[in-house]
Amino acid sequence: MDLHDYIESGIIESYLLGLASDEEAELFEHMRNLYPELNAEISVAEYRLQKVMDDGGIEPPAVVWNKIAERLTPHGPNGYYSGAGRQQTAGPHTYILQPRSNTITVSIWWRCTVIAMMVLIMALVASTVYFYQQFRNMEERLMRLYPTHTEMAPPDVH
Repeated sequence: MDLHDYIESGIIESYLLGLASDEEAELFEHMRNLYPELNAEISVAEYRLQKVMDDGGIEPPAVVWNKIAERLTPHGPNGYYSGAGRQQTAGPHTYILQPRSNTITVSIWWRCTVIAMMVLIMALVASTVYFYQQFRNMEERLMRLYPTHTEMAPPDVH
């Protein structure tokens, strides 16, 4: 295989993007060891990819998303995560992302606990107000029973 044809096949970009199969990556590493000039081509390809990313990028083909989705699906195409958050349409490897619901579910035990705590807090507030009023009434009664210190002072003898 001619080195120029090998480079033009797009293997460098596939390798850099992680889209190369294990066999392709193994062959690429072997070719990289045989031909050190591939390292310069890798640098050029990295620069081009970085420039495309910095310039706002371009829409990747659907094949790229399919390969990424297959790698991110831990249990294969029909596994546990295969349908989570995705709706399959138009073809076997085309997905439309669906937003997740923002609702929060709360256990009945947490609800009962919160209600019990609110009732307890209201009972404590009510008892605090009640006992404060009792204290003020008792204080007023005591003030009426004991004479003030001016009445208890001995009369002035001149």
